Amino acid sequence: MKRRTVPEIEMIDYGQEHLRRQGFVAMPLMDSMRKDPQRGHPHLHDFYQVTLLNGHGKLMHDFRETTFSGPILFFVSPGQVHTATPDPGAKATVVSFTREFFNAHTGDAGLLAELPFYYTAYAPPWLPLSEDEATIARSLLNEIQQEYDAAQPGAAEILQALLRILFVRASRWYGHAHPVGSTTRGPRLVREYQLLVEHHFHHWQTLESYARQLGVTVNHLNDVVREETGRAAGEHIRQRRLLDAKRLLLHSDLTISEIGYRLGFDDPSYFSRFFRRYEKTTPADFRENIREKYHSSGD
Repeated sequence: MKRRTVPEIEMIDYGQEHLRRQGFVAMPLMDSMRKDPQRGHPHLHDFYQVTLLNGHGKLMHDFRETTFSGPILFFVSPGQVHTATPDPGAKATVVSFTREFFNAHTGDAGLLAELPFYYTAYAPPWLPLSEDEATIARSLLNEIQQEYDAAQPGAAEILQALLRILFVRASRWYGHAHPVGSTTRGPRLVREYQLLVEHHFHHWQTLESYARQLGVTVNHLNDVVREETGRAAGEHIRQRRLLDAKRLLLHSDLTISEIGYRLGFDDPSYFSRFFRRYEKTTPADFRENIREKYHSSGD
C-alpha cells in the first residue's frame, strides 16, 4: 500500500473566473469528479461546501459513514476529511464557498457560525429531505447554478442571498429532524461553547477559559452542556482533540510524537494512552488501518 496522505485540494477551476476568485463555485458533482478524480477519494479543503444529492450512494465525513437513498443535503466545513460516492445514475450539485464570500455585503456576519450543520462534533453533517423539502432545495440549487453560469452583473450578491435562503430553510428542516432539548438559552450557550472549542481546543484545555469567555461559571457551563448534549463539557474538548489526532494520523506525515505535541500533550506516552482510551488501539495501528481503508481502492 502506498503511504500517501489525504490531499488538501483547492477550489476547483470551473465556470466564471471572477466569481471563483471571490470564493464561490457551483457545479455538478460528477463534473467535479471527472475534472479532478482525487475528489472521489477522501480529501479536505479550507472552504465550505453544501451538496444536494439525489439517488443512492455513500458519504464519509470525519470518520463517520452513512448510506443515502433519496434526496440528501451534505455539509462540509473547512478542514473536515470527507468524500461523497454516489452510485451510477445519482445526480448532485455541489456549492463551494469561502467565509469571506458568504459574509460579504451583509450586515449579519454571524449567521454562518450559528448554522447547526457546520462545525458540529456530534450532530450529523447530512440531512435527508422529504419530497417537499427536496423540491425547495432543488429549486434553490438550480437557481444558484443558473446564476453562477450566467455570471451577470450583481451575480455575487444574488448568489449570497440564495445561499442564505437555502441555509435558513435547511436550518428549519434540521431543527425538525434534530430538535434541541429545551427552549431556554441553553442551546445557544452550548453552540457558543462548541464554536469556542473548535477555535481554541489546541490551547484551552480546561473549562475555566471557556467559562470566562462566555461569562458563566464553570459549574453552570458544565451543567448546561451536560443537560443539552448528554456529555460533560470537558468531554467536548477531549473529543475535539481526538478528532484532530485522527485527521492528522490520516492525512499528515507528522510522527506520533509530533502529533501529540501539536495537540498539547507534553508527553508522547500520555498522548498514546489518551488515544487508546477512546479508540482501543494505538495511534500507529490506527494510522496503518485507516490509511489502508481509505486508500486501498485508489492504489
